[in-house]
Amino acid sequence: MEKERRLINMIRFKFSVYEALETAGITSYTAIKYGVFSQGTWRKIKKNDTNISMKTLTNICKILNMQPEHLIEYVPDDN
Repeated sequence: MEKERRLINMIRFKFSVYEALETAGITSYTAIKYGVFSQGTWRKIKKNDTNISMKTLTNICKILNMQPEHLIEYVPDDN
């Protein structure tokens, strides 16, 4: 489990996706109301937690009109 957590932490957002979504007009209310993201997923995005599903990543890409490589990056572990 710890190794899995470290691997997840090696992928990070390149910028605040939460702020970009809000700039695009997506708030927690609209995201949850229209089924774009669950409340738990919205919290993850707000905390810059990249442990999200591919469906969520796809929705973010659609909303922001970006490719995944514009949103996330791999950061090698120092270990």
